[in-house]
Amino acid sequence: MEQIKTLLIANRGEIACRIIKTAKQLGIKTISIYTPADAASLHVSQADVAIQLSGSNTTAYTDGDAIIKVAKENGADAIIPGYGFLSENADFARAVQKAGLAWCGPSAGAIEKFGVKHIARELAEQAGVPIVPGTKGLVETDDEAIKESERIGYPVMLKATGGGGGMGLVVCHGPQDVRQGFKTVRSRGETLFKNAGLFIERYIDEGHHIEVQVFGNGLGEAIHYGERECSIQRRNQKVIEECPSPFVEKHPNLRKKLCETAVNLAKLVNYGSAGTVEYIVDDRTAEFYFLEMNTRLQVEHGITELCYDVDLVELMLKQADAELAGSGGLPSQVIKSMQPAKPVGTAIEARVYSENPVRDYAPTPGLLQRVEWQQLEGSRVDTWVFTGSTITPNYDPLIAKVMNHAKTRSAAIKGLEMLLSRSVISGPPSNLEFLEAIMRDADFQSGRTLTGFLDGFRYEPCAIDVISSGAYTLVQDLPGRPHVGKGIPHSGAMDPVALSIANMLVGNEHGKEGLEITLSGPELRFLGPATVALTGAPMEFYLDGDPVPMWTRKHIKSGQRIKIGKSTGGGCRSYLAIYGGFPTVADYFGSKGTSPLVGIGGYQGRSLAPGDLLPIARDPPRDQKSHPSVPELLRPQYPEHWEIMAMPGPHQEGYLTQDDVEMLYCSDLKVSHNASRSGIRLIPPRAPHWARKDGGEGGSHPSNLVEYGYPLGTLNWTGDDPCIFPVDCPNFGGFVSSTTTIRADWWKLGQMKAGNSMRYVRVSLEEDLMLRKRVDEYLRQIQKGIQDGDFQDTKPLETSYSPANNFGEAIIWERAAEANRPQVRYRQGGDDFLLVEYGNEEFDINHRCRVTALENAIHDGDAPTWLKSSLVNTVGCCTSLLLFYNGSKMQRSQLVTHLQSIEDRLGDLSHIKVPCRRFKLPLSFESKEQTEATQRYIETQRPHAPYLPDNLEFVAKNNAFTPEQLKHNMLNGELMAVVVGFFCGNTVSLPVDPRQRMSCPKTNPSRVFTPEGTFGWGGSCASIYPVDSPGGYQMLGRTIPCFDYLGYKAGFSIDKPWLFRDFDILTFYQVSEDELNKQLGLFRSGQYKFEWEDVEFDMAAHNKLLQETADEVKEIRSNQAKVQEAMIKAEQQSLTKWREEKQMNKVDEGTVDALLADSSITAIDSPVDANIWKVLVEEKGTLQAEQVVVILEAMKLEINVNVPADLANGKVEKMLVEPGETVKAGAHLALIRRQ
Repeated sequence: MEQIKTLLIANRGEIACRIIKTAKQLGIKTISIYTPADAASLHVSQADVAIQLSGSNTTAYTDGDAIIKVAKENGADAIIPGYGFLSENADFARAVQKAGLAWCGPSAGAIEKFGVKHIARELAEQAGVPIVPGTKGLVETDDEAIKESERIGYPVMLKATGGGGGMGLVVCHGPQDVRQGFKTVRSRGETLFKNAGLFIERYIDEGHHIEVQVFGNGLGEAIHYGERECSIQRRNQKVIEECPSPFVEKHPNLRKKLCETAVNLAKLVNYGSAGTVEYIVDDRTAEFYFLEMNTRLQVEHGITELCYDVDLVELMLKQADAELAGSGGLPSQVIKSMQPAKPVGTAIEARVYSENPVRDYAPTPGLLQRVEWQQLEGSRVDTWVFTGSTITPNYDPLIAKVMNHAKTRSAAIKGLEMLLSRSVISGPPSNLEFLEAIMRDADFQSGRTLTGFLDGFRYEPCAIDVISSGAYTLVQDLPGRPHVGKGIPHSGAMDPVALSIANMLVGNEHGKEGLEITLSGPELRFLGPATVALTGAPMEFYLDGDPVPMWTRKHIKSGQRIKIGKSTGGGCRSYLAIYGGFPTVADYFGSKGTSPLVGIGGYQGRSLAPGDLLPIARDPPRDQKSHPSVPELLRPQYPEHWEIMAMPGPHQEGYLTQDDVEMLYCSDLKVSHNASRSGIRLIPPRAPHWARKDGGEGGSHPSNLVEYGYPLGTLNWTGDDPCIFPVDCPNFGGFVSSTTTIRADWWKLGQMKAGNSMRYVRVSLEEDLMLRKRVDEYLRQIQKGIQDGDFQDTKPLETSYSPANNFGEAIIWERAAEANRPQVRYRQGGDDFLLVEYGNEEFDINHRCRVTALENAIHDGDAPTWLKSSLVNTVGCCTSLLLFYNGSKMQRSQLVTHLQSIEDRLGDLSHIKVPCRRFKLPLSFESKEQTEATQRYIETQRPHAPYLPDNLEFVAKNNAFTPEQLKHNMLNGELMAVVVGFFCGNTVSLPVDPRQRMSCPKTNPSRVFTPEGTFGWGGSCASIYPVDSPGGYQMLGRTIPCFDYLGYKAGFSIDKPWLFRDFDILTFYQVSEDELNKQLGLFRSGQYKFEWEDVEFDMAAHNKLLQETADEVKEIRSNQAKVQEAMIKAEQQSLTKWREEKQMNKVDEGTVDALLADSSITAIDSPVDANIWKVLVEEKGTLQAEQVVVILEAMKLEINVNVPADLANGKVEKMLVEPGETVKAGAHLALIRRQ
């Protein structure tokens, strides 16, 4: 290349990626442009330079002036437009050349001539190209259109003269069609192309769409690269393309005629660059007629390249280079010498779209959770996506162009079928299987590929079409993701017993993914035969309107519908198992379970919604024709009052008073309306008295602790409010956990619902293991009964137990401090968790060092086999290590002995050097997003608090610093990552220098939205928010996020989506908000490069610093204590005032329960955790179907809660919320009396 050294690609997606590939081969530097919606596209990361456009997602790619400006500012020599957008915009082509840049495409004059369809017809006539009988020019009135149509002969096609890509076309079979079609085409032409003109052509219904690839040098010479057949279309959009055409192959002289006329047309206008002449070919006579000429590179150009061994993009660039050099184009002799004789082999292309084949192929935006392309000899995949890409609603939903080239057409078909069937796209519905079905079709294989091919093609997916979704329906499996940690929730079924039995009934493995249905269920249309079973809490269950029993295998025929209604008894979750599960739902860390709170796993990381499509296994086993059913006496019971077996700990003695302990185990606790997968809030008879006045360095409230790992099933005290932590809870935090539900009773937690009551029953470890075996034996006997058809020896699953009251204490072993070894305690957390705790709850990097050494020793390659096989995960924090192990396989006494031996080996660690990494991160103290989040918090959650409106000023004042001193400390100090997890790799860090340590309360209540990358402070630690999420840390600034769900960004991987690890050192440098936004743009596109270096942390030097600064630190703490005492009083006063304001209109839970006891009253619930933004109805008002009751605000989204159809004409009995309140998913918003 002589002139073009830098190329701007004025396009996006797969065509931009395809152009980049050729440009790199030619040594040309590439500039890609993108919108925020496209930030993660491969065309952004593959280019040498990527520039975000300033316009909106919908208009930026057609803003020619802005694109030329970007090209000039970044030293481009040429612009190539690809296809679509500005590729056939003559004004843009002229503007590019006027700016002194090469235009990689045909001249503006050629674009104009062929862009007006009736003028293109006239040119074709001049070149001797046959044209379809039709009007000579434009038709002005509908009467004239009818007259011309009758002259031409029906059927006819009305065409917008400015149209393209199948838009602005209407087929008419009679006068009425013409009259209506005339209005439609004129309207579309005006709207889409700013040209209302139309003309009419005869419509050839039994035809082939065949096009010829031409290339001209702009000097009067042109050649061709054969033909492509693109007859298989839907709504005039191509689906399958072939080179060469199977129809042309059967008519030996047809190729010569088609190609000669196409070349003549190109020569007539001195056409330069690549172009395509399209024809309609009559299937009966093989006569062909001109349709149009596309003055650009075609979408399907790749199959021509495969059959003719040519790079059309390279030719376009060389032609533009010659034009820029002043020679007008490539030499004619060179062009002539490139004319190929014939195609070699056959290439077939299938366009893979994100679309729903059972909803009329409507586009389906969403996250691609897994993308894998089968690689075969002769295959080619042009794509812009990867695992982690999002198909947005802003652009064409094309995922990829999948091609296969082989010696024969049959081999090409077979190869493409194999490529399609072995490739995987998990996410929203796609047409992958539909394309595969076309490859298997007999008509297609025989070459009978008419333009009406799809009209008679029958495709029957084997899937579930979600008609309605129910209250909260999730894909869940077992055991979830217990081994991952780092803020990836455990996930999995809340009731493992019910899901296991459902899977047994349909013939699946116990842990196979199914649907977890909470409170009320979905309506599902089966598009293929299936075997299903519904277990769990009793719910209405219908098949095509007829009631069917739960706990029974049912065979579903294609076309049938099941509807799961509301709960009809105790319990709140049922489980629908389907034979084979959901094959296309992506695994994430080995599980298909959904963690909706963080948008991970399952179907799009969320609950099901109407329009979702869940492919299922084809052809259920024929040997499962029976209908086994679990007898009613053997089904688990779901009472209103639950006995929950638990073990004391990890924190009970020394935290709760003896009276508190007696209250906990001798009183009934009520299940609050705020009960979900992430937390089951309980209402105790009273608040705890607490055995200590505060939480020391953990915080000002006695429930506060230095952060530690949370056992699953533990009872966590957030202040004075108890909450059970089930499978989607955070994996660490800083609140007391006083008792832990044993593994045998986890299933009960999944069935407790709002309004139920429960009582804890203390058991010993030995009793716990016995109860756990009892559950395992129950499941084994149920499995045997299903297989044998005989449940005679099966015993029911007991829900109560009378213990021996020899339950022991939370602390199972401890050793006092000695020399340079800290005090150590082992605390139990049920039968699967053990917490190793160093010191007395003070932040000390010496403790973090010991935790790291202990954790490394436990995971060492030489660790005992019994430990490796039973250890599930560990959570290391600043002063503690939580071990998660399989208590049914590992003896706790054996584990304790092993840990004690490691302690003896660790010895004195006060002088070691710990390998770690030092990061250099940008930090902006200004953030529009944080300001908006604070303002929304004031408007919708809490209007006044000492930390409002300026979090940073509050934190500084609360620690006897000025704001500038606080900023100086952040920019000149070091923080150590002491724990990574909570949710999504959230990184908690502690200042290394004790003089820079601070303490402050978290917001109360927590914000419902915190921008990703927020650098906040809460308690004694800092935190970097990895994703947009709720949160309570005071916002001090913003940096780069530290989590990438699917691991495609630089610095992350699919098996390590978190960035930081324990003992990493974090440093910050200040940037402006604009600078940070640019870096955030790079991060979102996967291009941001984190700055870090390998270093060692010197414990001896650190301990020397502690000694030297002890007196200074003591004075700082004294000053901080004084101001914090005043701040605590101010917060108490503000909190009391705010609560009193809220309580004035609060409805007590007793009133709610009494009203719900009336069968004519139904609650409308919140679908998500959110703020109440607006209440749009009044009490006693009459409701209409779909009327908006409440507008919620969650994660910057406004969510309407509408009146369900079955509550139309109902009256608002009681509103339970008001603007500014925070509610959990499933919380009651209003009580409605049915009429």
